[in-house]
Amino acid sequence: MLPAVFSVFIDQSAMDTAAQVHIVTRLHGIGGAETHSFDLANALREWGIPTTLWSDTPSPYVAHFGGTAISPFNGVFPRGGTLILVGTYFGVEPWIDHVRPDRLVLICVNSHPQQLYATLAMLDRPTLPKVNVAFVSTRLQDTMEIPGYICPEIVDLMRFRPPAPRKYGNTSITIGRLSRDIPDKHHPEDPSLYKMFGWHGLRTRIMGGTCLAENFIDEPSIELLRINQESPEAFLRTLDLFFYRTSPQLNEASGRVVVEALACGLPIVAHKSGGYTDWIRQGENGYIFSTQEEAFNIVMELANDAELRQAMSVNARQSAEKIAGRKARSDYFQWLTARGDISA
Repeated sequence: MLPAVFSVFIDQSAMDTAAQVHIVTRLHGIGGAETHSFDLANALREWGIPTTLWSDTPSPYVAHFGGTAISPFNGVFPRGGTLILVGTYFGVEPWIDHVRPDRLVLICVNSHPQQLYATLAMLDRPTLPKVNVAFVSTRLQDTMEIPGYICPEIVDLMRFRPPAPRKYGNTSITIGRLSRDIPDKHHPEDPSLYKMFGWHGLRTRIMGGTCLAENFIDEPSIELLRINQESPEAFLRTLDLFFYRTSPQLNEASGRVVVEALACGLPIVAHKSGGYTDWIRQGENGYIFSTQEEAFNIVMELANDAELRQAMSVNARQSAEKIAGRKARSDYFQWLTARGDISA
């Protein structure tokens, strides 16, 4: 559940445009780009950087995220400062030539090379400074074959933390995952894998899994929840292991929920296809698998070894602190804004 936010009233005439950061995306749902933009805006404000969140089009989700809809013919659009565009799938005309930013950043969050190349071409114009590109994972940058900054996930490490104390017995192990409730977020072989876990005494909880309901009839070991039926942090604290795999048709650019799971001290068992592989150290805080058989064997090994799960849980939390901690965040914000030391 997203924290409560308040609408922002923008007085352009009184704003210190040089210090201002403007984050522009399309706020049209509760997805990765929207959440990334929302969390980034809040984190920059916590660092004392005036930040406004904008949507390129009106939508009910604009108010939900506390943003402002761009209305170029009414003179409502970003002006000056640092302009950060999150995503490559929305329009920036006719207002982009009137912003006159001091710095321009494009954060690539989706694995669509042609979209990125077209956006970079569109941003190459005399009214704009040189665009600085950031990627949400090394895998995504490698796919695009363009230099850029690898940005950390903005995760609240106080909100996402392990339960105290976590139990590490070898009984009643629960494996689970969290994602949007759409078929592409799940692999076609996942239902049969969850059934096998149940036959071996494991429980499975899937928040964002009601789209799989037709696969499970009289399966008491498998619990399907609607997205946000529980708060993400509360849901993750009910698990012992975190499993993640998506449809072969979906290129998962990063997978911020994996960092949230690490922050909650969960060993990760994830398929090799996603950008989240940046964060998983094989055998230390999780495992990367290729096949269905590998996934099953890894989960069963962890389920039967409480000492291994405990050691990996400690490593998982430590890795999250490195990935999303204060040092990574400070370095990133300095790069975003080209400001001096903001670590204090």
